Order: sequence, then C-alpha cells, then structure tokens
Amino acid sequence: MEISEIKQRLTLAAVLQHYGLKPDKNLRLNCPFHDDKTPSLQVYYKTHTAYCFSSNCKTHGKSLDVIDFIMYKENCSKHEALQKAAAFLEEKGEGKKGNPSPCSLLRSPFLTRIFQYFKNAVHNSPPAQNYLAKRFLDYKQTEVGYNGGQFHHGTRKDENLINQCLEYGLLLDNNRLGRTGEKAYGVFGKNCVVFPLKNRENEIVSLYFRSIINPSTGSGQATPGKHFYLKDRSGLYPGYPAADTKTLILTESVIDAASLIMNYEL
Repeated sequence: MEISEIKQRLTLAAVLQHYGLKPDKNLRLNCPFHDDKTPSLQVYYKTHTAYCFSSNCKTHGKSLDVIDFIMYKENCSKHEALQKAAAFLEEKGEGKKGNPSPCSLLRSPFLTRIFQYFKNAVHNSPPAQNYLAKRFLDYKQTEVGYNGGQFHHGTRKDENLINQCLEYGLLLDNNRLGRTGEKAYGVFGKNCVVFPLKNRENEIVSLYFRSIINPSTGSGQATPGKHFYLKDRSGLYPGYPAADTKTLILTESVIDAASLIMNYEL
C-alpha cells in the first residue's frame, strides 16, 4: 500500500482511538511521547496532524502526521510505522481499495445519530415546517430534519461528540471563546433543513443542507448561500436505485428530488 493511500485512509482520530487517547474539549491531551503533567499535545483534526508545545518533548518543533505519530508511539522506524499503519487498516478490513476507512466506519453511525436529532428538531421548528410547506413537502412524511445549531449543547454536550463533529465538519473551530469563557464553535449548516445522503447499503454517509434563511439578510446564517454539503461528501438522495430500475430522473438539487417524490407517483 502506498504512503499516500495510507495517509488518505487512516485518520488521526482513528489512530488516537486505537491507542486509547482522548483529547479534551480544547483538543489537547497529555503528550504520550514524554512525561507530561499538563496537556501539551495539540490535535488538529482538519489536517490530521498533532503538535507538542513542550520543549521537553523529543517531537518538539515537528508537526506529526499519522505515520509520525505511530512511529514515536511505537518507538520504531518510519518503515516499521508504515507497516503497522497498513496492518492496522488490514486487520479492520479497510486496507484494500474500495473498503471504508476507520473514519468512514465511524462516520455512518455517527451521522445516523445526528440526523435522528435533526429529524426530532424539525417537529419543534415552525419556521422549518413553514419553509417545507412552501416547497410542497410534509415534514411528517419526508425523511428530513432541521439544524437549529443546538445539537452540541445541553445534555448532548460531551467531548467525544464535539470531537466527532469537528472531525466530520459539523462544527468549525474559529479559535474564539463564548460568553461563558468556554470554547465557542461555528455551526455548519445552521438554520437549514437537512436531508440524508446514502450509500449502496442504504446507510447515511453524508448530509445535504438547504438554508431556510434569505442569504441577503444573513440572519442567523453562518455561511452565505443556500446549499451546503458536508465535507468529504458521498452518497445519493433518496438512495441508490435498485438494480432493475428502468428510468432515472435527475433533479437540480436534493430538495427538488424530495418535492418530486412527495408530489408525484413515481
């Protein structure tokens, strides 16, 4: 397996999970490469790298990718680290082309869980219901949710949830603090109705967002525009066609497909 393929398939989140390492809410953890009393290793999920800010660490001054992390953690050569990374993928059945990475194996159940929250939220949002009605969609009969930007608050708030949201792009680290002094995150697809995108096994592997706010007002919308796809998107809406399908109808957007399905006998 090529180095580039290993780095593409093996995420930092999967490596940390493999070693039982869990960053705190600021994405820091006690560095496993030296005697660390306070968290000095910063995790960057977006780039799948880590950096230790302690001058006592043998890795200080070096940005660590997934291969470097394994190399220092196992105290082995780079060649051996590559072999361990490939073996880690193979033992999980993810080393061959076409098979999902550790990230994608975690991605589907996580997005399914989040989408269930969005589905519940649409029942408590008159603005979302009104928007859907204007698009000739009945939220009670359509697989649709609503993102009011609260999915990481309250009783749902925990470090693992936030780390996964950062990993998959639902939360954005803008490096700022909120009114309470805690780290504040930007919310991707806030004030949007949400539709699931599914793979061939009918599993949710990505999400599509359609803003219910006029972009020109900027009211509550973190990102100007109307249509948003989660990063690393894949999958289709409402799903992959059956093998015996005779006719396919392509629409300009996911919400157009939902309206078509809702209002016409196909």
